[in-house]
Amino acid sequence: MARPPSLMKIRRAVLLLAALAGAGLAAYSVVDYLAYDKSREEESLAVGRAAGIRVAEALDATLFEIAARAEEYAAVVAKVESEARLLESIERESKRLPLVMGVTVAFEPEAFAGKERYAPFFNKERNEFQFVEESYDYTSRELDTAKWYTAVVDSREAQWSAPYYAEAAEAMVVDYGVPLIGGEGRVTGIVDYTISLSDFTRIVDSLSVGEAGYGFTYDQTGAILSHPNPIYLLENVFTLRDGKDEAILTTMREDAQGVVAYDSTYTYKHSWFFFQELESTGWKSVLVFAEDDLLGASDEPRRKIVHIAIGLGMFLIALLAMAQGFDGFSRSELWRMVALVSLVLVANIALLWYLNVTTDFSRIDDDVERIVNQTILDKYVKQNDERLYKLVNSRYNKVPTGLFIESYELASFDASLIGKLWMKYPKDLYDVAPPAFYFPDVSAREARGLVSEKLSEVDQGDHVLVTWRFRVTLEQDFSYRQFPFEQNDIRIDILYPDLSKNILLVPDLESYDILNPSVRPGLNPDITVPSCETIASFFALRTVDFKSTFGGDSLVKSYPALSFHMVAKRIFLNPVIANMIPILIVALIMFVVLYISSNEEDGRAGLTTMNVIQSSAGFLFILILAHVNERNRIETPEIAYIELFYFSMYLYIAVQTLALATMFRGVDWNLFRYEDNLILKLLFWPVLLSIWFAFTVARFY
Repeated sequence: MARPPSLMKIRRAVLLLAALAGAGLAAYSVVDYLAYDKSREEESLAVGRAAGIRVAEALDATLFEIAARAEEYAAVVAKVESEARLLESIERESKRLPLVMGVTVAFEPEAFAGKERYAPFFNKERNEFQFVEESYDYTSRELDTAKWYTAVVDSREAQWSAPYYAEAAEAMVVDYGVPLIGGEGRVTGIVDYTISLSDFTRIVDSLSVGEAGYGFTYDQTGAILSHPNPIYLLENVFTLRDGKDEAILTTMREDAQGVVAYDSTYTYKHSWFFFQELESTGWKSVLVFAEDDLLGASDEPRRKIVHIAIGLGMFLIALLAMAQGFDGFSRSELWRMVALVSLVLVANIALLWYLNVTTDFSRIDDDVERIVNQTILDKYVKQNDERLYKLVNSRYNKVPTGLFIESYELASFDASLIGKLWMKYPKDLYDVAPPAFYFPDVSAREARGLVSEKLSEVDQGDHVLVTWRFRVTLEQDFSYRQFPFEQNDIRIDILYPDLSKNILLVPDLESYDILNPSVRPGLNPDITVPSCETIASFFALRTVDFKSTFGGDSLVKSYPALSFHMVAKRIFLNPVIANMIPILIVALIMFVVLYISSNEEDGRAGLTTMNVIQSSAGFLFILILAHVNERNRIETPEIAYIELFYFSMYLYIAVQTLALATMFRGVDWNLFRYEDNLILKLLFWPVLLSIWFAFTVARFY
């Protein structure tokens, strides 16, 4: 049937505008996404380079200070003749610089007080003198462990040693040695400043920040001088590829500074590797960061992808409509349009589901800062110490505490866990405040909310390692607004029972190989939970409000608690099948009923008003039964996302029943009369899917 030219012009204009709008939105969204991604990468590189330079400058300043002081002290030692004064001077000098483990003054044979060999070393960590000559012949050119001495004597120049294991210090160290020049220009010995590689690592860690990031240093040969994981110390960085190819290794070896991108097998993330040569030593300082670690996690990329999908959908629909022609659509063309619109809506809903499932929203949560390195922990400890000092003029007693979760199960608002908890308990606290712990969120629904058993107590020098095994059920503040695609944070708060003792439990970071939350530190790697997948775990410190005296003399308004978090994503397959299949089957049957309905009594295939009402009642019964069962299972005060599908179907059933009953009663509306109720048939899926898409965007965008 031919359309009036004016109507064709209007149709053409509308379709062209829709196509242009869709194409414009899609193009803008793509350009915006790429520009955002590029600017974020550039900003990440700028922040990373600045951090690399800052760390290198800080290390250089520290190492230059050691070198300069060593030169000054060598001049002082050259004037000392008394052994007692020499030892007193060495002890005082060893305590002068925080990074220095100790100072050695080593002499050539017969060069000091007629002694065959003499090399006193003051070990600051032990607060005692050790005499190197009693451990080995430090003047021997055949011993690698003596090169800290022989290399300086032979070259007659101050220099940094290669890293080695110091027998006297019983630690992996690096030294800065300065020759002592006696009369007639003869070398009489050296002054040597020793730095423990573990202490050097702590300095690098204190300058490096980030969740998935870490810092380390390596010397000219590639030997690793500092690393957050001690097993890598003295390993060769060029041998430990860690996801780096030969081109990257060549850049690291030959360039004085630079940045490379690679997939780290240590952090399990695509990372930026920033390196900078130290002027003081020729070593290279390295910072490794993931992009999100530099700028913080952002939800913007996910939203921009949604914009792109919506724009592409609009463009495809308008394009297909124009391809059908501008002079009207046949029935088959209209059904093709309906099919495409429906597919676009389904694709957009599926995309939102996918983006929600694959995003770790805990990284975007500003209320919880993950403690993933010593720097962040020290910041929180200092803040809490300052608050307590203002109140009672004292600071917290810190007890490093670790957790290992072996198994857990989730109920609606409970988490049942089995695991181990340990404390490195200071001996000076043991008698006045015996080792103990409690969980403030133990569930009242369990008769035995907490069961614990002490496994061992091991004396480890300045502390006792106390280990318990526990089984506990804890209340959780879960949200089911996005069920079955929700993400929940399982939180375990741990406190010392007697708050008056001012004991602060802090995470025992040293007991975990990798603290990157995505590696799930503190969790059994083989842990299996039928209802969810654990995607991250981390420690935090949070303040628990009490506002009670607990029968004592002073009011406890709040107290810092150690928190262990496990981020869990719902395994959505079972609830989707259990809920969406009945909904889709009912929707399909409703469409069949609508499709065979007719405005003409002869074409109704036996359908009557009572048939429609009876079938609608059956549909409602099926859906209400499934809805009530799901509601009883999750027991949430919120309206879950999956319930919106049920509510939309209730509305759809009511509207369709009313429309068909009205039509069967003979009401002569154009809506029913046009092409034998074709409009309602065509609108069924697009309108239903549009409703589903709208509330999906409202919940997930």
